[in-house]
Amino acid sequence: MALWDLEIVIKYRGAIIEGMGIRTRRAATAGSEKIAIIKRMPSNEEAIHEIRELYDIKHVTIRLAKTELGLFDIPYLRTTYSPEWVAHQLTQGYIGGDAVVVMGFSTDAPFFWSDLTRTPAWDRIMRDAMRAGVGPEGYSVPVIDSIGRRSLMSLNTSMPVSDWKRYISSVKDELLAIARILHKKAIEEAGFTSIPKLGPRELECLTWVARGNEAGAIAVRLSLSEHTVRSYLKSARQKLACRTLSQAVSKAISLRLIKV
Repeated sequence: MALWDLEIVIKYRGAIIEGMGIRTRRAATAGSEKIAIIKRMPSNEEAIHEIRELYDIKHVTIRLAKTELGLFDIPYLRTTYSPEWVAHQLTQGYIGGDAVVVMGFSTDAPFFWSDLTRTPAWDRIMRDAMRAGVGPEGYSVPVIDSIGRRSLMSLNTSMPVSDWKRYISSVKDELLAIARILHKKAIEEAGFTSIPKLGPRELECLTWVARGNEAGAIAVRLSLSEHTVRSYLKSARQKLACRTLSQAVSKAISLRLIKV
């Protein structure tokens, strides 16, 4: 069991015992009905609170990463954590040392927090988190869509690890479905829905520009005329609604259209 501080664990003993029981609403609502309820939620803010109630868990968080190059470029966050804890995470610079975030944006497989590698930084974060009302265990579900945009749904609990893992195994399929619903809604709420459609050659030329090549060198590499390369770059820039080529490259990377 990944328990970071005995004094804090004792504080949560009552919550742990309570979490071992199956509450009426959770038992009475079928998985398909829970998914339908979440799908009907008008926003992720309302959805995460509904998930918290439906699954009788401590906290729910959904994060959306904007770029592959910056794992912690997370412009979108909806959570049931207290505003004080969220602010504390930011002021202390905890995101970079948060093992859940690091793993969540590096894998495509769901994972339990207790299975993560312990580090001094992670231990320190968890001690602070538990003092702020965060449970010591959790389960996170990464989602990667067809163009590589990533989100991470994390569920937090004070239940003992063995009971938590047993419970999650019984609902993991519906949690994956719910994570995908939250991902889609997060994309909409973050304004990432409009993705320009660039052709293969436009993307290829932009990629080579991002790697430091000029039009002449790209033309030689791709066996095209320099005029043709410049035409592809111009059309790519226009489709991305950018005034300069450097802006177009930056935007293409942020939208995960190209990789450097």
